Amino acid sequence: MAMRKVYFILGIHNHQPVGNFPEVFEKAYQDAYLPFIKAMERHPRIKWSLHSTGILWEYIADKHPEYLNIVRAMVKTGQVELMTGGYYEPIMPAIPDRDKKGQIEKLTHFLKKTFGYAARGMWLAERVWEPSLAKALADAGVTYTVVDDAHFAAAGCDVDKLRGYYVTEEQGVPLNIFPISQRLRYAIPFQTVETTIEYMGSVARDGGSPALVMADDGEKFGLWPETFKHVYQDGWLERFLNALEQNLDWIEPVTFSEYLRLAPPEGRVYLPTASYFEMSEWSLPEDAQEAFEGIVRQFENRTDVKRFLRGGFWRNFLTKYDESNNMHKKMLRVSGKIDELRHRKKGAKAVPAAVLAAATDALYASECNCASWHGVFGGLYLPHLRTAVYRQMIEAERIYASAADVKPRWRRTDFDYDGRPEVLFECKGQNLYITPHRGGALFEWDILHKGVNLLNVLTRRKEAYHQRLREFVANPRAAASGVKTIHDLIKVKEQNLDQYLHYDWYRRASLIDHFIHPATQYDDFRRAQFGEQGDFVLGNYTPAVEGKKLVLKRDGVVWDNQSPFSVTVTKEITPAASGLKVSYTLTNRQRHGIDIVFAPEFAFAFSYMLDGENGVFENRRQWSRKDEIFSIQLEMRFSAPVTLWVFPLETVSLSESGFERTYQGTVVLPVYPVHIPARGGVRLDVILTVD
Repeated sequence: MAMRKVYFILGIHNHQPVGNFPEVFEKAYQDAYLPFIKAMERHPRIKWSLHSTGILWEYIADKHPEYLNIVRAMVKTGQVELMTGGYYEPIMPAIPDRDKKGQIEKLTHFLKKTFGYAARGMWLAERVWEPSLAKALADAGVTYTVVDDAHFAAAGCDVDKLRGYYVTEEQGVPLNIFPISQRLRYAIPFQTVETTIEYMGSVARDGGSPALVMADDGEKFGLWPETFKHVYQDGWLERFLNALEQNLDWIEPVTFSEYLRLAPPEGRVYLPTASYFEMSEWSLPEDAQEAFEGIVRQFENRTDVKRFLRGGFWRNFLTKYDESNNMHKKMLRVSGKIDELRHRKKGAKAVPAAVLAAATDALYASECNCASWHGVFGGLYLPHLRTAVYRQMIEAERIYASAADVKPRWRRTDFDYDGRPEVLFECKGQNLYITPHRGGALFEWDILHKGVNLLNVLTRRKEAYHQRLREFVANPRAAASGVKTIHDLIKVKEQNLDQYLHYDWYRRASLIDHFIHPATQYDDFRRAQFGEQGDFVLGNYTPAVEGKKLVLKRDGVVWDNQSPFSVTVTKEITPAASGLKVSYTLTNRQRHGIDIVFAPEFAFAFSYMLDGENGVFENRRQWSRKDEIFSIQLEMRFSAPVTLWVFPLETVSLSESGFERTYQGTVVLPVYPVHIPARGGVRLDVILTVD
């Protein structure tokens, strides 16, 4: 059969998260972004499409303006097309429509101002698609976007026959959609150049004038482990570009926009809620993820079956991880506050444009998706990314609190959208978020002028890949060498990581009320393998606001030698100018005295662990910790002498560079053995001050 022309669309997406370290930005530039564009500069006949996020464009413009000059030259000759998107790479379906439009228009304006280019195509962050997006994107000036062929498979399409682009609509508003070939995404740059060219040839022999799309992360060309040597030093990219040039008689590289002008759509399509295939695995709960991965392996070579396999979708992360949901729901709350500033009631003092712009940009920066989920990249498990997200949200909130002249008050609202109200205290200095129905815990404590959530810690959870770690530790030689995709690579950053696999049975927060077995030791509690004798940790507390303080009360049970004892815990939370006071009253409702060990847990998200900080500290009335990076000092004072158990909260997670142990915060546990007389009570005050 005669060879027909194949149109090849190469799309590159470059991004670094809000809050990532400057040295990571620089390494990505030197190892991936710069060598890639220099290679493309040497091959002017190879057209391609480029998307970089606003935060990355800002870094490059500041540190490496020479890169912008190369892009300008390519734009002028038509070699490169620039794509817009969310300025700070948000998951589009997860943010309000007003923010979708604002984020896209911000990046579109930047590209027009910087390069004189009117971008109409859009990179969709993590290719997270929901049908309602078609109208929202089109309303922001977008004419096409790009998703994975897995999205089309979920709609019943045969991915082996996908070519070109398709049209969808929402409420009669159309949008063009290109499918990315997973086969090409996995082949480039990990398989031989000959394999990729032969695949294109097989498509060309099928007839017609098909377009094949390979659009993926630019970091895979040099930044991912082992790829710099493979792509540049060993010459994979140069060989690939040479091969394209040697076959220009039947392979024609084009941009997305160029192909839209060259060819009509292949047809109409309605895609279900979806993301790329790996994301559908990662977003499932751990047990379901393990089961799903087993099914995928079972049918790895059965394309007729695999095309119908689907896991979860991105929003599942909001149920899988409370911490992810916390950031998301706070973002929605802050977005509403900033929108309130934009549309102030008649007669209210107008907010200066510069102030509103600063608050809006901080909000947009907080919508960066990278800290909100977890798969093969560190994501949610990286404290510095979560810290950066909170810093931006809190900064927007600080501007709002000042502009709106917020008065201190407690209010009940369903903050996390679980159908049950939380109790929030908000003022110009700090926020305190309490969940009465889950142990009366304090789960967020924002210091507004520092932009810090002091409770930004992470619960230790079992992850599906932990089994792979155990298998690797047992047999390291089983991990084959060679260049692999980021999804298959197995490395460990330190020995015996499996010894740190401890799992919590409750969400880590503060004011968690434990009654622990007297025989419990420091290491038992640290490993979450201790005897809990009360029903207060996950229990429901009744809240009541009394003046400036919140009173939480629970009539519960404490067991001792298989016998239940009726105990009431009352904790009063009183905000102060620079902290809060917590007053605990433990009341014995029995007709005889009881001996118990009360231990209210506190977990703080410091930026690092001090040497010698962890351990057992006897007979203490005070504990303090200075964090140089956050520029804060936290002090705890106790009304009675207590024993303190202090230990790091550490997780074992998977990132692009391998399995790693990560410090997530410091747990401080006052251990308070007490005798409560019959029908009597004892009191313990804890004063927390932030300097």
